[in-house]
Amino acid sequence: MPPVDVDRIKERNPIERVVAAHGIKLQQRGERFVGCCPFHEEEHPSLVVYPATKSFFCFGCRAAGDVIDFLRRKEGIGFREALDLLGERPAPPLDTPKRDAGEAPPQESAPRLTVDDRLILSAACDLYHEALGQNERALKYLERRGLTLPVIQRCRLGYSDGQVLKPFLQRHRFSLRRATEMGLLRKDGSEAMARRIVVPELRGGRCAWMVGRALDERRLKYLGLSLPKPILGYEGLRGHDRVFVTEGAFDYLTGVSWGLPICALLGTHVRAGRLKFLERVPEVVLVFDTDDEGQRAAHDLSASLGPRTHVVELPGGVKDLGELGARPDGRETFFALLENLGLAAKEVQHAPTP
Repeated sequence: MPPVDVDRIKERNPIERVVAAHGIKLQQRGERFVGCCPFHEEEHPSLVVYPATKSFFCFGCRAAGDVIDFLRRKEGIGFREALDLLGERPAPPLDTPKRDAGEAPPQESAPRLTVDDRLILSAACDLYHEALGQNERALKYLERRGLTLPVIQRCRLGYSDGQVLKPFLQRHRFSLRRATEMGLLRKDGSEAMARRIVVPELRGGRCAWMVGRALDERRLKYLGLSLPKPILGYEGLRGHDRVFVTEGAFDYLTGVSWGLPICALLGTHVRAGRLKFLERVPEVVLVFDTDDEGQRAAHDLSASLGPRTHVVELPGGVKDLGELGARPDGRETFFALLENLGLAAKEVQHAPTP
């Protein structure tokens, strides 16, 4: 592993914020913070966090160290994994040997985020998820699209009312400038996702990106964050020897509601390098839009992946999988199409309970 500048990592990841991000309520006492130690049971706070020295110490169990030590102990992980969690994995040296042809291809990775970035995204995701449950119009829209409460909860769907995020960030002293750079806020300070259904991409249970779908058809339909666009639903493909690939966010949500191991490319123009994770999947099922662009993309991807690929042709009058999902007979129709392709042998697993 290349050399790591630990002092720089500690400078960029304030220990008090990392500790607080792991659910530990800290109270400021002068130039230090105190809270209940997560490493042993206690009723009275014995954990002390020292921002000046970028360290922590527990007077109860004697646990001590810096921000990396805290993560290693709290998450039960190694040094390298702690750097990953902080978004601080160093670049490989220039003389790293090339990957042999027989080795596993690199995985599709989430964008590199600082601890503050992760906290801001988590806050937005949680606030929007809570707001969705209180917005009847948004809930009815999802119901019309065939998306019920289990899918809402599993995918942490949300809704932005445009009122809560900025005050929250200000109250907790998060950077409004960084929230603007990520695309959560506009330059005038208003919320970019206002009046949109929000679909987050979850990595390790944490929000790493999100896209908003406007309820008002007169507005731009989809708006994603300014961070690099991921493969939506990538983590849900692990352990499956047949995966489904589709285009849009609501196509993906429809697939999740039907219990499919599915991901969305969020468009048709995707760099080949981002699709390397499909190289080792025994069966790939493409469910793209029925317009010319979607069908052309399905044909090209199918040709590149070879005979292990199947292309589902949606019925006439249906634009995409999400539109099919809004139909009362959508699920039955889709699985009949799979059966016609000879794909009904494998049982769908982990379908959310209606």
